[in-house]
Amino acid sequence: MSFLDIIFVLIGLAVGVGVGAFVLKPGAYNEESRKRRAKELLQETEKEAATILESAKQHVVELAEQFKSEEAEFGAQVETMEKVVALKEASAERWGERLSGLKATSQKHEDELKSLREEARELSQKMTAELMNKAAFTLERAHEELIQKYEQEFSHEAELRLQRYVEWVEEVALREARNALTEVICRYSAPASREPNMTKLEVSQDAVKGRIVGRGGRMISFFEELFGVDVIFNDEPNTIIISCFNLVQEQTAKLAMQRLMRERIITENVILEMKARADADMEKVLRKEGARVLEMIGLKNLPEELVRLVGRLNFRTSYGQNVMRHSLEVGYFSRMLAAMIGADEKVAFYGGFFHDIGKAIDQEVGGSHDALTKEILEKYEFSWEVTHAAWTHHNAIPPETVEAKIVQAADAISAGRPGARAESLERYVERMKELQGMALSFEGVRKAFAINAGREVRAIVDSDRVDDKKVVDIAVDIAKMVEAKGGYPGKIKIITIRSTRTATTTKGRGGPQLQP
Repeated sequence: MSFLDIIFVLIGLAVGVGVGAFVLKPGAYNEESRKRRAKELLQETEKEAATILESAKQHVVELAEQFKSEEAEFGAQVETMEKVVALKEASAERWGERLSGLKATSQKHEDELKSLREEARELSQKMTAELMNKAAFTLERAHEELIQKYEQEFSHEAELRLQRYVEWVEEVALREARNALTEVICRYSAPASREPNMTKLEVSQDAVKGRIVGRGGRMISFFEELFGVDVIFNDEPNTIIISCFNLVQEQTAKLAMQRLMRERIITENVILEMKARADADMEKVLRKEGARVLEMIGLKNLPEELVRLVGRLNFRTSYGQNVMRHSLEVGYFSRMLAAMIGADEKVAFYGGFFHDIGKAIDQEVGGSHDALTKEILEKYEFSWEVTHAAWTHHNAIPPETVEAKIVQAADAISAGRPGARAESLERYVERMKELQGMALSFEGVRKAFAINAGREVRAIVDSDRVDDKKVVDIAVDIAKMVEAKGGYPGKIKIITIRSTRTATTTKGRGGPQLQP
């Protein structure tokens, strides 16, 4: 069924519906009126149908024209696309042919390049072989000499940089250490603790001296032999002087002598009795002094023997410095330094206080006091940290903890305080000569000077025999020798000096000439 047939059917339905509605409408006036009205409706309907038909025809014509236009346009597009596809196919074919040509050319060039490289390699090997044959020089030897050359250059540059960096680090560390030590020393205000090496007793009458001396000096000789001391009379008026390197023996002899001075009859038995009493009194003094100091530093309920050893430190000196006071100073200095750098204050304090506990018995049993310190602290079950810090203060082994190094520094501070220790002139001169001798023992050192109270050694080397690199090595070797021999408290600065002098002269127009 066509579009026009559908239009006609619709028009017929419209007319039929209109007429039927009119005919069936109730209330029509009469038959004639209905006919007239039906005729009018039919005319109107036909007119509308004609209008609709005309409009439909016009629309069909427009649709047909539009379809033809779109069909023509689509055909043109298809034709254009076919042309484009044909062009692209032709272009792709041309590019394929060109690419094949390029591949062939590239392969040809690659083959030529490979051939040239092979020829160059063969030529290089041939020339190298000819050069080595003419110069009697192997490739391995050339490599070795080249490597040695650059090794020497880079090694020298690296050593210079390392030396500058080490000097900078040492300068910064020294400045910070000085600031810390200055603060610690300023915070500690106790006086120096030097002790006299003799005891004086006043005698009211010369007759007392006579009784003590005895007939032919028998009593005083027996007294000196029994106590191990020297008794000096007539050095000062009304005075008896007791001298001994062991202050415990000296103090015991003093207690016995004070009792003898009150005796009317003095015999060997009386002296023996006085010694027994003096020994008992001295034991009480040692325990009392030890308990007092231990309580002061917060230690209680320690074994009696350890308390006694601590008390003996008050009657022991090192270069004239009281060891008990020195031990307290080292403990306090260690605690302050530990607080400044965040170390364990308790370990540092006890390590510093007990670092010289071995000196309480070293005169009787022999051996180094630091080794005895280790034995004592281990015997009484002190912690490893405290024992290690106390034991290594003289580098018996390298210190492994910060607290151990702090104790070393605190020990040097206490020993180095002005007036803290006394040293004989002979020992001082001997020490200076020994330091200079160690520096002069190295090859190339012409002169050596120990200055600044032995805390600095300057070695002047022969510039013709020692180069710049060896100057550093000599300084390090001297420092190692001083450390190995020991016996030098604190740090010693080693300086090596190498100087080179040149002069220039002119001779006519020949230009300047360099003379060594």
